[in-house]
Order: sequence, then C-alpha cells, then structure tokens
Amino acid sequence: MRVLITGGAKALGRAFSEVLGAQGHQLIITGRDERALDTAAAELRAKGVYVEAHVADLADPNATPKLIESLGVDVLVNNGALGGPVGPTWEVDETDWWRTFEVNLRGTAFAANAAIRTMTSGRIINVVSNAGVHRWPYVTAYSVSKAAVIKLTENLAIELKRRPIAVLSYDPGMVDVGLMRRGRTMSDGSADEQRVAEWARSQRASGRFTPVEQSAGLLVRIVSGEFDHRSGELITAQDG
Repeated sequence: MRVLITGGAKALGRAFSEVLGAQGHQLIITGRDERALDTAAAELRAKGVYVEAHVADLADPNATPKLIESLGVDVLVNNGALGGPVGPTWEVDETDWWRTFEVNLRGTAFAANAAIRTMTSGRIINVVSNAGVHRWPYVTAYSVSKAAVIKLTENLAIELKRRPIAVLSYDPGMVDVGLMRRGRTMSDGSADEQRVAEWARSQRASGRFTPVEQSAGLLVRIVSGEFDHRSGELITAQDG
C-alpha cells in the first residue's frame, strides 16, 4: 500500500516510517525540514524501503492536499503536529496559540479531505493524544486542537459510512520521543515550562510511558485494516 505520513522524518513519525517501511509499504513522508527528510529517506532506502520525501508544511493549507491529490495514497497517517505555546492560556502569544490549530486541526482536516476526494478505498489515521480526551493545562493549544481532531474523526466516519474509507483517531501513548522527550529533558525555561517538564518526568518515572516499538507496532495493525470496523473511534496503546 501507498502510505503517506506527515511529519514522517522525525521523532515518532520516523519510528512509524521505519516500521511501516519494514512491512513493505510504499512510503511518502512529508515535513518542513528538507534536510531531515533527505536524511530519513536515504537511511530508509539503504534498508530497502521504497520511500518518497516531499517538503510540505502543514501550516500551508494547500501544500499537503495538492501532494495527496497528485500522488494518490491508500492510507494517510496524519502525524505532523505542533506542541504549541506553554503557559496560562490568557498569557501566551495568541498568534502562536492559533497557529497550533492551523497545523494540528486545519492541516489534518485539509489533508484528510484531499485523501477522501481521491481514495476509492483506504483509511485515514489521525494521530491524537490523551491530552485531547482529558486535559493538559498550560498546553491548551495542543490539548484543544487534538480534542477537535478526535471530533473531526467521529464526524468524518459517519459521513463516510457508505464508502469503504475508514477514519480513526490513534493515541500512541506517551512515548519518549518528540514532544514528551523535549518536555522531560528540559532543564531551563519559564516556571510554566518547568511545571510541564516535571510532570513529564513524573509520568515516565511512574511507568506511564509507552515503548516506541509498541506504539509503532499498533500503527502497523491499524494501517493493515484490522480496526476498520471501529471507524470513527479512538484507538489507544491499550488496544494493542
């Protein structure tokens, strides 16, 4: 299958690319960082993976949709996201706060729309977070945007129930890469950033992190279609 992974060159997206490539899928990875994309693509090709790398910023509402419509995909993994500003909601920069929605929500929605327009069958997997189910105070742009993506998934699934396209939200758990690793290892920053960092360290110390291999392994099963009968639902690491 042709699988497009946004944010597929770094952090958890890179782990997703590794395991899906090893399964024999044809990969298309996108992101903003051309150097990271080129490095990831070269390393994956050295392992025998078929991969295309394309620069496409999710903040540009046209970039990823145009790519999807021109290339065609069987599976879209909406993984790319911003962590957003940290601090009390009324104190953080409002432009930064809203830009998180432009990437996490609009970028996800527009990519999904493009996939739906071009797919005859397949699946769309929106990577979300427990922060979108419960809360993440002081990181509200991320939390609220992920909550919106979960609701987007639910609505799209109903709209698509007469077509063979599944739409699922996937919470890969707290993994020691990307946003959580940056938070856990933060040694300076504002009092609010330190509060978030201390919380991340406490979660890891209490064994609440999910191994990256487990998160990526469950994604393989979702991509394969194992959870299509649960279209519209939230799949979590515990489902593995």
